Amino acid sequence: MQEVLSVNPYWTTLKIPNEEEMKGTFRGALSMPEHILIFVVEIDGKVIGYANTLTVYSIWSRGKALTIDDLYIEESFRRNGIGERVMEYIFQFAEQNGYNRVQLHAELDNEKAHNLYKKLGFTQEEIMFFMKKI
Repeated sequence: MQEVLSVNPYWTTLKIPNEEEMKGTFRGALSMPEHILIFVVEIDGKVIGYANTLTVYSIWSRGKALTIDDLYIEESFRRNGIGERVMEYIFQFAEQNGYNRVQLHAELDNEKAHNLYKKLGFTQEEIMFFMKKI
């Protein structure tokens, strides 16, 4: 998994984790399954991607909302429908588990991701996402 994360340019823009930090991060995430779910994408036993999701209670949707925080597919496996299948699986999971909506954010210049999300029925909302590095 660290190999996959280490080549994700969006992961490394904040801080490059070492192996122990990575293990600690995943242990922490996996200890909170009511809030954080990580969907691992494997082909022939090799991890080629992941989707990291967060559960929040949304006042606006009057219930649980599933936020896709990260979706990453190794570059050599892209453009084969894998990302689309991962998203469809997440939609099915959300529907079966009482979520009222699925939401995500994307880098402004990630046109390929934008096209995928629009194809899957997402609408672009007029909001801004702010972040403070700590």
